[in-house]
Amino acid sequence: TTLLVQYDLTQLDDQQARELIKQTLTDLSPQAATAGREQQIPVWYDTSVGPELAAIGSRSGLGVAGVIDCHSQHVYQVFALGFAPGFAFMGLVDEIIASPRLSTPRQQVPAGSLGIADRQTAIYPLQSPGGWNLIGRSPTRLFDRELDGYSLLQPGDRVRFVAVDRAEFVRLGGDDTPFEVKP
Repeated sequence: TTLLVQYDLTQLDDQQARELIKQTLTDLSPQAATAGREQQIPVWYDTSVGPELAAIGSRSGLGVAGVIDCHSQHVYQVFALGFAPGFAFMGLVDEIIASPRLSTPRQQVPAGSLGIADRQTAIYPLQSPGGWNLIGRSPTRLFDRELDGYSLLQPGDRVRFVAVDRAEFVRLGGDDTPFEVKP
């Protein structure tokens, strides 16, 4: 959805650059939505690990169960990797549960935390700062040096989140330590 163009101002003037860009884009077509792999990622949606889950449920009128259904019944496309190794920006979440980033980012978000920011969703692959609305946690390792490309998810992949209960989450190796909301 975004294009970055870099060129040397001493080698091309802006008209030459525009012409080269126009030529390059002439035969460009979008990659098929089915180009990547489909991944199913388990998530324990719970207010103890997703401190904004109840607020999104209240604001949307869906309640907690409705937010879980809405989020987990959609297939998301991985748009890009960034921010942290293995952090996959995915979308688009349904507008009814879209939520702006937090006004003040948290200093520490636990690895595996699933969040929403505007119409995107992502899982924090590592403990890091972050300002997304947390709604659950996944036991899936998204960043691993043993993986080809180091990241489980790649741009173009499709992701379906599968709601699991606490027992299954723990069985899969998830950390069920409650998220501590700090003032």
